[in-house]
Amino acid sequence: MVKEYAEQLFLQEKPTLALLAIWSFQKTYASVITKEINSTFAHTTKILSKMEEYGLVKFTMEGRVKYVELTESGLKVVEALKNLIIALEGELPELMVQPEEQISNNDLIENSNKVSNEHDKDIYEKIKRLNDTIISIYNELINSGADKEIIMRRLGPFKRDLKKIENSIHESQINDGTTMEYFSQTKDLLESLINQ
Repeated sequence: MVKEYAEQLFLQEKPTLALLAIWSFQKTYASVITKEINSTFAHTTKILSKMEEYGLVKFTMEGRVKYVELTESGLKVVEALKNLIIALEGELPELMVQPEEQISNNDLIENSNKVSNEHDKDIYEKIKRLNDTIISIYNELINSGADKEIIMRRLGPFKRDLKKIENSIHESQINDGTTMEYFSQTKDLLESLINQ
């Protein structure tokens, strides 16, 4: 059997779209990519397996959910693909342009120095990463002119991440006001972005 080379993979539409979809979502799962690239689930998982073989993506399990995200090599390939698109088209499509800051964290509490212990700081940092990701993806969607359905589909999965953080807060019996308020603001932000 002839070995398939990486360049053969990315000279096809679906693998390229899948890689760019993972880049835009930052962390997602196969079913979301399947919808984004208009493919079958089986074909998408085959593409993702090839990408994993080449070290472009990595999978992580969180509970029963299997997430996929880009590796450093995957990010380099995305940059190369963006440069190729610019060389061919003269500019990037709006969806691939880094978003201008339309929502920022300035109004949200962002002061981990006020958090009292290390465990609380760990949960606080998880909230911050999730908050930053939600804002980044929302800004990207707004800049690309995405409609309400796309915004809901892209941001909806973060409800699950918020629920996991909420469960951690309850299990750990965190009483830190800064962490609790930041969690509450992040949850309210996500709800308002999805339901606007």
